[in-house]
Amino acid sequence: MRGPIAGVNGGIFASSKRVYAACVSFRHAWLPALALVMISSSALADVIHIVTRGHTLDAIAHRYHVSSQSIIAANHLKDANHLRVGQTLTIPGVTAPPPPAANTHGAPGATPAPGHAIVAVALRPTTPPTYAARAKTPGVLHLKRIATGEDTNVRIKDRRGRMPPPSLTSMEHLMRYPNGLTHAIDPRLITLLGLVSDHFGSRNIEIISGFRPYSPTQYTAHSNHNVGNAADFRVTGVPNEAVRDFCRTLHNTGCGYYPNSVFVHLDTRASSAYWVDLSRPGERPRYQGAAPADADEGTSDVGDASHLGSTSEPVTTPTPDTGAPPGSDLTPMTDPSGNAQ
Repeated sequence: MRGPIAGVNGGIFASSKRVYAACVSFRHAWLPALALVMISSSALADVIHIVTRGHTLDAIAHRYHVSSQSIIAANHLKDANHLRVGQTLTIPGVTAPPPPAANTHGAPGATPAPGHAIVAVALRPTTPPTYAARAKTPGVLHLKRIATGEDTNVRIKDRRGRMPPPSLTSMEHLMRYPNGLTHAIDPRLITLLGLVSDHFGSRNIEIISGFRPYSPTQYTAHSNHNVGNAADFRVTGVPNEAVRDFCRTLHNTGCGYYPNSVFVHLDTRASSAYWVDLSRPGERPRYQGAAPADADEGTSDVGDASHLGSTSEPVTTPTPDTGAPPGSDLTPMTDPSGNAQ
């Protein structure tokens, strides 16, 4: 019996060796193809985005650097202007992170199957970037008036530490009302804008709205815009969320955040205030939480400038507020009156 059994076993073992050799050969031939598939599938992938309060389609599209139309097509949206909180959207063609390390137990984190898109529920980093950078031209404001495309440079201080009169004249002209009406601009506001510019590496400050005369239709009885003490602006290449966070560290200022518009509001006042207005251009204010008594304006008060569709900064998904201003590494700078900011 040993002879036949040995013969059979020998045949089985020989057959097994041939099968194993074939598997090894196939495996070696298959791995490069798998690598190519994995590289291809990880380069571009569909990402799942969960809508939260204040999100708009345009903001989400800018966040992932895709077109709004591609999101509409991928999700078969019939009404793109009314997203629901908790709604799940597929964002097509997003550059995805590299696949996680292989896990032989099939637990979460295992390498995706070849050809499968990598799906991420949230791409927000644990610690968001600050966009802070060393000022290239400290103490010099590089300004652009969005409505007319005018550019100007304003020096905050002269050699004696005072704001040069030509700087005040330039700011008054740049922040004029659309009909040409002007008003003196608070030197402290100019200094604050200089701090913002220096903090973000001397990037351009884009003025959306400056001086606005009183109007009986404005949403607040008094606005700092009416007296040249406020500016609605954005910073080239910086998300409004980052601008908002820095402005909240400035003393004795009003900071307004408008996630469904294109600007951050900053004004000078006796004590600091902060508000969030979820309204869109043409709507009444929709404040997050209780309506703040210190809110300076509604989105629609800004006028035609608030309808600007193109933004120069990478718009990100609005981040929730903790209610307290974030920390700052700001080096105090004095305004013309000598008060530390």
